[in-house]
Amino acid sequence: MLKLYNFLYNLLAVPLINILGLFSQKIEAGKKEKFGNYGFKFLNRTIWIHAVSVGEVMLAQTLINNMHFKNDIVLTTSTPQGQELAKNKLSDKCKVITYFPYDTTKAIKNAVKAINPEMVIIVETEIWPNFAHIMKELAIPLFIINGRISERTFKSYKRLSFFFKNVLKNYSAILTQTHEDANRFVEIGAAENKVVVSGNIKFDIEKPDDYIKHKYRLLFKALNEKVMIFASTHPDENKLLIETYVKLKDDFEDLKLIIAPRHLENVESIENILNSKSILSGKKSADASFDKCDVIILDTTGELSNIYSICDVCVICGSFDKTGGHNPLEAT
Repeated sequence: MLKLYNFLYNLLAVPLINILGLFSQKIEAGKKEKFGNYGFKFLNRTIWIHAVSVGEVMLAQTLINNMHFKNDIVLTTSTPQGQELAKNKLSDKCKVITYFPYDTTKAIKNAVKAINPEMVIIVETEIWPNFAHIMKELAIPLFIINGRISERTFKSYKRLSFFFKNVLKNYSAILTQTHEDANRFVEIGAAENKVVVSGNIKFDIEKPDDYIKHKYRLLFKALNEKVMIFASTHPDENKLLIETYVKLKDDFEDLKLIIAPRHLENVESIENILNSKSILSGKKSADASFDKCDVIILDTTGELSNIYSICDVCVICGSFDKTGGHNPLEAT
């Protein structure tokens, strides 16, 4: 099955990646590294931590801050947003921050030669069959931490459990958020003695202190205003959310809004909706403040957890379309 997977991945996925990269900066970002062309090589063994994007990088930060690794740390992400946040938050803790390789034998083995890992830690759930096989082949321990499988993903994985059983046997241990996640991993083929319920690292994320809260209040000029946030919004939700804010504004004249899109490429469409309703708005990257506008679009990376601290009402989005809600713990 792995040979068939590799054949199809190289035949279909790799050409598609190259074609889509012509139209998407997100896909094109880090392309050289993703194909295994890393410009460094470690002589000493490292700890390789992989965090797909922004949310996983926040968890990786908690892990790195609370554990004392003797080896140098190499952190990889899959997205440019994850790279940006990782470099902002963890440059002083990680020796190198780079991109995770595509699931081809050449790219993975080149990555291993460059990073020289003593172990690999995957934050949350990234299951790459070829990567897992090569780690086992090279006797490099491979772990999943904070593992989870959504109900939707589980249904897909369950149909392919005959395949994933052979993939998951290559993992040294899988640490899950809940008993339900653990059961799902076992049902799709993980060995029961390798799956451990360790809880959710998101409970351990450090909360902003009073200094941070005061700093952002001053920055946004929001010392007395009531501030609401729509966080991690998706394209199909933005119109509904903004219309809801307009209605609330009729009853609460001093209500200000921060809207934080899940993906920054949606900023322009949010601006268009706000403009169509004649709502005064600005972007965080342009130093917008509430003395000049009613709505601030959070178009920067890595600040959401701090900005929660100045909000009186937080609406965590994703549930107003078919995406499914995002984790509310960050706002608590």
